[in-house]
Amino acid sequence: MSINRSFHVILMVITALFLVACSSTKMVTEWHEKDYQDGQLNRFLVIGAINSDLYRRAYEDAMVEKFRENGIEAVSSYTLMAALEDYDDEEKLKKAVSKTRADGVIVARLIDFDESEQYIPPSYDVSPSLAMGMGRGYYNSYHMGVHASYRPGYTQTTTKIRIGSEAFSADDEKLIWAVETESFNPNTYQSVINKLAEITMSSLRKNGFVK
Repeated sequence: MSINRSFHVILMVITALFLVACSSTKMVTEWHEKDYQDGQLNRFLVIGAINSDLYRRAYEDAMVEKFRENGIEAVSSYTLMAALEDYDDEEKLKKAVSKTRADGVIVARLIDFDESEQYIPPSYDVSPSLAMGMGRGYYNSYHMGVHASYRPGYTQTTTKIRIGSEAFSADDEKLIWAVETESFNPNTYQSVINKLAEITMSSLRKNGFVK
């Protein structure tokens, strides 16, 4: 493999690693009811208020699993509410919550999805080893020109996803906790969901709502 090709491959690897490193899901806002005094919650109904059955089930399953890993009972809403649009009526939703005997309700919803594109123009890459230490004269220019690596233009897509999660006391339907998370260039939807479940569990515990 030629020097210039090796250099180009290294650049591609570095770029790929940079993009992976930049993909992240983090909490951007957090709020909780400071006057809450009803004790820790022991059983949750998890609702993914998402217009995609696949993502809804994936989120609810991940969140339920995270609760159970930490010794907390939880139920996925899709196990008793197959179609969320059938529960637009408030009384129907209350009956569904009551049926689970949950003392807490978690609702996650999509706040914003933004996908933008940026065109990166073509460029030439010259290996530093070729640009330095060469003799003077026309051979230097000739050699660097011959071994320069052309990088064609390309379109870079940036994806940002913002999700809101809220916890309610089932008895009085009071909002007691809320966070917003932002995902930047996620690798997969499952990676976003898993991180969201982790953030939710950690924040609820930190603020004293679960054991």
